[in-house]
Amino acid sequence: MTADSAIALAALALAAFALRGGGMMLGSLMPSTGKAGQFLRELPGTIMMSLAAPIVASGGPPEWIGAAVCGVVAWFTRSLLGTMAAGLATVWLLRQILGS
Repeated sequence: MTADSAIALAALALAAFALRGGGMMLGSLMPSTGKAGQFLRELPGTIMMSLAAPIVASGGPPEWIGAAVCGVVAWFTRSLLGTMAAGLATVWLLRQILGS
């Protein structure tokens, strides 16, 4: 590793820790009750939907069925990890079976 690479790596690590620390400090100032608190609690789900919706819309049957499985698993388990795992496994399995 050259000195330039080491300096660049150290600068990137410092920037990453500064961003994380700043986010933690700002996060403690955010409201946790009321409408704003509810909005902030729902935000991760809306971001996931904004990422997944175009994939499902432009996908085929494996993606559509995977999205339906995600909905069912999310409804019954309320587990984000379980929902993601079930959806990914469904899409992978259907792609293997259907050859797409």
